[in-house]
Amino acid sequence: MISSGVEKKSPTIVQRLARRLPLSSRPLPPLEPIKQAVSRIQDRWPDIVPIPRDVDREKMAQDMRRRIRDWNWDEITTQQVIAAAGAVFDSERRDRSDLKDVRAFYFKEIATGRPGPFLDGLAGVYINSFTENADHSHALAQKLRERSSELGARRQRLLAALPALFTTDRVSQQLEDIMSSVPDARAELKSIGLTYNCGLARAAQEKFVKNLAPQLKTQDARRKLFNWFAPANGPVIGDGAEEAVAALLRVWRDETPPDDLRQDLSEKIITAWQDPRIQGGGIWPLIDGKLKEILFRWLSHQDMKYFCEMVTATQDSHMWPPRRDFWLALDSEKKIDEAWVAFSPAAYDYVKQNLLKKDAQTRFAKQTKRNDLSLLIMKIDNKIIVEGCHSYKTHIFHDDDPDAPKLYQGEYDAEEIRTKSLKSKAHISISNWKSWVERYV
Repeated sequence: MISSGVEKKSPTIVQRLARRLPLSSRPLPPLEPIKQAVSRIQDRWPDIVPIPRDVDREKMAQDMRRRIRDWNWDEITTQQVIAAAGAVFDSERRDRSDLKDVRAFYFKEIATGRPGPFLDGLAGVYINSFTENADHSHALAQKLRERSSELGARRQRLLAALPALFTTDRVSQQLEDIMSSVPDARAELKSIGLTYNCGLARAAQEKFVKNLAPQLKTQDARRKLFNWFAPANGPVIGDGAEEAVAALLRVWRDETPPDDLRQDLSEKIITAWQDPRIQGGGIWPLIDGKLKEILFRWLSHQDMKYFCEMVTATQDSHMWPPRRDFWLALDSEKKIDEAWVAFSPAAYDYVKQNLLKKDAQTRFAKQTKRNDLSLLIMKIDNKIIVEGCHSYKTHIFHDDDPDAPKLYQGEYDAEEIRTKSLKSKAHISISNWKSWVERYV
């Protein structure tokens, strides 16, 4: 290669910096995906406080007791110490005398420990284990109040929204004021850094229900109640829900709500807390029987409507409309105490597609013997009445008759009912049939 004889020198750093290069800026990435990712993380891990499993709680509490006694802190993390505090201050252990020294340890560490994860974690333990008028809540609140200015940013945001956080005789009422002032209390609590199922929220929940109870004939109050207890997208609250459901039923004790509202309330209640006619557990043993009877009437009315609408849609007989009107009239007069439907397979599919979009398998029974026959089983005073579509006779049993069909079973055999019935009447003459039913019921 022939050299040009001219030595080329690389530009110096100073020369490079002196160049006037055009400035360019990169656009910021869209923030919405980042916000959604943060929200998903907060939904899955809503707090910095690790919640110990029930099966681990006693083991963790005893481990802390041994460590304090021996002053041995090998192979334990701050998060584990916080999780153990969740066990020590839970409802089962917070008053136990054998854990007195462990509680004293945590109180001392709150008072003297350095700001950071431990202090913020114990604030979370206080929030999660909060119980109105409980000694442990008073003690934790007193220690945390003295260090409140040193808590982290998340707790500071909560304190800004809830200044009475560490004042135990005021904080649940202040939180209830927030809950009652917004359409969606659960979302509001999340925005200020609280979970809907923490102890503090549960303490405010009771006041929240009492405040809304007199207003539950209004749509806004009902929406607030369901947004808290049974939101469209979120877990249903079971603890304390009996007070909410009782309040919903109590306002209609002396009045029947409009049909659309009655259906809406019935469906929302049984979707959230199951049908008390077939599920006796959960909140239902805690609700007064007279109030449950209100819901039974609503559900019976709905079931009779489903039965009548199905027969009207699928049966072309001039004798059906007067029979339908007769039963619906008795229902409107509150003479039918309870009702339950056993649909034929074909009718069951029709109802599921056209009348009830979900939960049909728990709302109705099946009539298994005849493919085209559906049954309406009613209780009127001490009688069990079985009505059927098409030419199936009306059958009447005394409720103490061992052969009387029981309400709320999963399956019914129409032929077995027919053969065991001692009182039955065909619909050949509607006037005679009506007189016969009225005479026996």
